[in-house]
Amino acid sequence: MNKTASLLREGKGKLDRLSIVLRSPAPEETALARRRRLQKAEAHYAEVRRHFETLRAGATEGIAELKIALEKAWDSFQSEVGGKA
Repeated sequence: MNKTASLLREGKGKLDRLSIVLRSPAPEETALARRRRLQKAEAHYAEVRRHFETLRAGATEGIAELKIALEKAWDSFQSEVGGKA
């Protein structure tokens, strides 16, 4: 759980950095696309967080499925924010 918690903190940091970059002033047509990208990244992070909280709450059934769902959610988040966010 500690490793997963540190990944979650790392993800939050990436999301915060991405938010700063995407909220910077830009022409209106690109601002909308950037806002959509940020919302999508936030949604992926929320899914990661939800799966983590379910595991941390001590679910006893379906742990393997929860771990797989968490890994898939993390991969989706990583692909959205990229490695350099």
